[in-house]
Amino acid sequence: MRFFTDYLKRGGVAALFFFVGLAGARAQTGSVRGTLLDAATQQPVPFADVILRRAGADSALVAGAQTTATGAFALERLPLGAYSLRALAVGYRPARMAVALTAAAPALQLGPLRVRAAATQLKGVVVTAERPAVSNSLDKLVVDVSKDLTATGGTAIDALQNVPSVTVDQTGAVSLRGSTNVQIFVDGKPTNTTLDQIPASSIQSIEVVTNPSARYDAAGSAGLLNIVLKKDRRDGLNGQAAVNVGTQDKYSTSLGLNYHRGRLNAFGSYDFRQDRRTSYGTLDQTTTFAPTDPATGLPGAPQTLLLHQDRSGVAYQTSHAVRLGLDFELTPTQTLTLAVQPRFNRQAGADQLLSRQQNTADGRPVLLGTNDRANTNQGHSRSADATLDYRRTWGDAQPGRELTASATYAPAQNDNETSARIRYLPNDSATTQQQRPTNRLLQAAAQVDYVHPLGEKSRLETGLRSTLNRYDLDYFFRSATPLRFDPSNRFVYTQHVQAAYATYAGARGKLRYQGGVRAELTNQAGDQQTTGEQSARHYLDLFPSAVLAYDFTADRQVRLSYSRRIQRPDAGELNPFPDRSDQLNLVTGNPLLLPEYVQAFELGHQQTFASGTSLSFNGFYRLESNTAQGFRQVITDPLTGYVVTNTTRLNLGTEYTAGLEVVGATALTSFWKLNGNASTFRRIIKGSGAGTAINTSAQVYTARLNTVLTPVKKLDLQLALNYRSPVNTPQGQRLASFNVDAAAKYTVLHERGTITLRATDLFNTLRFGFDTYSPGLTAFNRFKRESRIGFLGFSYRFGQAQAGKPKKNEQPDEAGGGFE
Repeated sequence: MRFFTDYLKRGGVAALFFFVGLAGARAQTGSVRGTLLDAATQQPVPFADVILRRAGADSALVAGAQTTATGAFALERLPLGAYSLRALAVGYRPARMAVALTAAAPALQLGPLRVRAAATQLKGVVVTAERPAVSNSLDKLVVDVSKDLTATGGTAIDALQNVPSVTVDQTGAVSLRGSTNVQIFVDGKPTNTTLDQIPASSIQSIEVVTNPSARYDAAGSAGLLNIVLKKDRRDGLNGQAAVNVGTQDKYSTSLGLNYHRGRLNAFGSYDFRQDRRTSYGTLDQTTTFAPTDPATGLPGAPQTLLLHQDRSGVAYQTSHAVRLGLDFELTPTQTLTLAVQPRFNRQAGADQLLSRQQNTADGRPVLLGTNDRANTNQGHSRSADATLDYRRTWGDAQPGRELTASATYAPAQNDNETSARIRYLPNDSATTQQQRPTNRLLQAAAQVDYVHPLGEKSRLETGLRSTLNRYDLDYFFRSATPLRFDPSNRFVYTQHVQAAYATYAGARGKLRYQGGVRAELTNQAGDQQTTGEQSARHYLDLFPSAVLAYDFTADRQVRLSYSRRIQRPDAGELNPFPDRSDQLNLVTGNPLLLPEYVQAFELGHQQTFASGTSLSFNGFYRLESNTAQGFRQVITDPLTGYVVTNTTRLNLGTEYTAGLEVVGATALTSFWKLNGNASTFRRIIKGSGAGTAINTSAQVYTARLNTVLTPVKKLDLQLALNYRSPVNTPQGQRLASFNVDAAAKYTVLHERGTITLRATDLFNTLRFGFDTYSPGLTAFNRFKRESRIGFLGFSYRFGQAQAGKPKKNEQPDEAGGGFE
């Protein structure tokens, strides 16, 4: 921690505050304000309907409002008199209370009002309402994945498969509306943890923020995904244990515990995973080049090389993930939270790469050689996320006023070693090579945020944030045969970002608005210690954001938003030394790579019908400058003298993306639920790369359908379909992908236990394909990772207070009361 403290002293924090004043209209007669909270978790209940009716036999509707993302509501310009206040929220019991506005007390501050999950006791049967799987707030889409059967026993990658706007390919790369420049948080904090290290069993929901406000980091030009982990707040000791077994040696177990008593809430979990995956792939590649004549130094006659590769392999992974945390109420308005999440992974595997190369210089193929490369690899990774959070509110005295502060420290280290034995045919000569990359990573951040209410419907929010990212990439390469030079190198890269922001939010009638600006000062330093090359960049950027939302009714809303964001290159993209995992197809960093900037606009319409059906349409437009893409070229390898391909990221020019997205959910019958989303967007890239003019356009389609049936009591069946169309790129095309997942869950042991059976990629259709067309190069790459897998799992919930269990002799809320 001393390094982190010294860093804060050295870097300082760049401060920027914007103070905005707006004179709100005074209430003509009276007003009622309060905040709606979940009685079990103490979390806000957003988008609930709060209705005010006259007391007595008249019971006429006087006013209504919808709670904000923080659970707050305000009813204004009310005549004095006696009323009945009623709160309605999906998944919660209706609640009401009597209120009165008098000349002596025309403005009521009700403070926190707590509502309970909906449950009705009918002849010993408990019927519990469920929260919606997908819900919209002012600036984000919230997807509840805690009950997604197709992710049971999986990782965050499996949980993301059914999230609107998100696609995950066979390599684990995550895209948001077609862009891989996605910032990923865990509980709102940066992390070094990869998605395959986060168990799906620990995830409550995933927040999709395509146009983040100024409060969020500007990094991630496509937007951000925030993975919200589960945390129980029920009294006493509660927990859940689970075990899952998959085909072909796949196992996972998990245990989650929570203890809540008085001011103390302690939580912890342990997840174990052992996974074995097979893979195979092919490459057919044609390269045309003109070799230099050694006598004249001039290009000689053009030659064509034909390369065919077959790859097959198996990978083993064992992971241990621990999560420990403590919430403590210092006072009724102050809370301190400490959480630590250490993780340990061990990897091992073997793969075989068979390459056959031919030359067609004289018009007929001539075999140049065949080599059989056998790789064995092993390694391990260690990471930890340590966070400390402080929250201060002012209770009923100043509702909505809040101060939060947090500090995050996330170190990680990855050690891998690959040994290759290469056999050349037909002379059967052999050699060995060894690669050992050791990557040490550090993320650290400190942040403070303050929210101050201004009037009855507006607020000012300001904050400061300081972040550090440090990469130490140490690459060792050794060959049994002499090489022209040693590619071993060590690259150290440091990035400091100091940020300050201010946002103002308010409402006027049915119109809600929020606007702000974020300033980020970036300091970057790269040190290639092997060659002594050093680089540094310093730049200041402003990132404005704004959103307007108009509520036609409590169930119908239109929203317009804008944001400006940045995608900074990481250390691997800047390191100029090549990755030689495949000696005929290299991957090299580009130290001259510039950050990408994007301006994003979005117009959306959301509506919930009386039947419970919800439907939203979102049109979006994105303009990206300095767009960076992987660019592949034919070169002569200075290390071996062979003609090979080299892929590096280049700033190609400008990218334009415009599209439409539809998200919907409905209950077709009492036992059949359906939700899905579809999108289409046109993507155009104009510019140049390595002297080649680029003008690429593509119409992309994605669709996802998820259906859940409950044919009999205690049995749930789920089917999920995913499709992504082909995508044109600056140098070719990525092929279409399609998969179907299925799952079933049966409840046992008085609803405390569940048995789950699921199958991923039911028809074994999930593949990765890429075609490349470039001057002097044509390549067809196909890759298949084991994806059709069956899982059988069992989980058991235990504790003193099971959710959805009503107390004896409990009266329905309609009889009066309901708020806690």
